[in-house]
Amino acid sequence: MNETKYASFRAKLEKIRFSIIGEVQEKYKSKKNQLNESVADIADDAVQSYDRQMMMGLGEKDLTKLRLVEEAIEKLDNGQYGVCSECEELIPEGRLILIPFALHCVDCLEIIENKNSGV
Repeated sequence: MNETKYASFRAKLEKIRFSIIGEVQEKYKSKKNQLNESVADIADDAVQSYDRQMMMGLGEKDLTKLRLVEEAIEKLDNGQYGVCSECEELIPEGRLILIPFALHCVDCLEIIENKNSGV
C-alpha cells in the first residue's frame, strides 16, 4: 500500500475517532443534565432510567470502536496496518475502505463468527 493510501486511511480513522469522542462527550453531557433534572413522577423516572441504561450501552460500544480505531492508527504508525490479526495475510483494501479499523480478513472473520455461534 502506498503512502497516499495510508494517508487516506489515517484521515478516515482520525475522522472516526473525533466523531466518537464528540458523541461520547455529548452523551455524558446529556446524561449529566438528565441526572440534574428533578423527576416529576414515577413514570418519568422509569423513562429516564431506561434512557440512562441505553446511553451507557451505546457508550460502551462507542468506546470499543474507539479502541479499535486507535489500534488501527497505531498499526499505521508501526507498518502493520491492513494485516489480519489471525492469519497475518493482507486484509483486502476494499474491506479496509468499508471498515478502516478491521482486524481480520473476511475468511478469518467468518471462522471466528462461526466459532462464536457454535457452528
